Amino acid sequence: MMRTLERQSRTKDWGRTALRIGLLLTDAKLWSMINRQIRGRADDWGDVARERYEDAAGRLNDASRALRGESDWVTPTLTFLGGVGVGVALGMLFTPVSGEEARYRVRETFEDVKNKASDIASGEKGYYRTGTE
Repeated sequence: MMRTLERQSRTKDWGRTALRIGLLLTDAKLWSMINRQIRGRADDWGDVARERYEDAAGRLNDASRALRGESDWVTPTLTFLGGVGVGVALGMLFTPVSGEEARYRVRETFEDVKNKASDIASGEKGYYRTGTE
């Protein structure tokens, strides 16, 4: 008799659990919440995939331009050279010398660079050749 009561109790528990699960699965609010979460995650995955595709396409386009000789190298090169110049100037300013000596060195260096640039532009000292020699 005891076993029969236990079996009936377990059967009722399983029946109640099945009914609860059935009610949850038919609940419209639950399904709309699940649907929103699935859509949100799908949108996030779509955004990530789109960004990666655009990044890869951009890199491929850049590589294609470089292979055709359309690469823009002037701006990065000038930026690098400008950074080197600023670094040299700051290095000279922070050397352990007096302020007057540092200013003199910077002024001399600047004048040397200016003179070399004007020599190159004017064609002196063989820096620039026109090909008409």
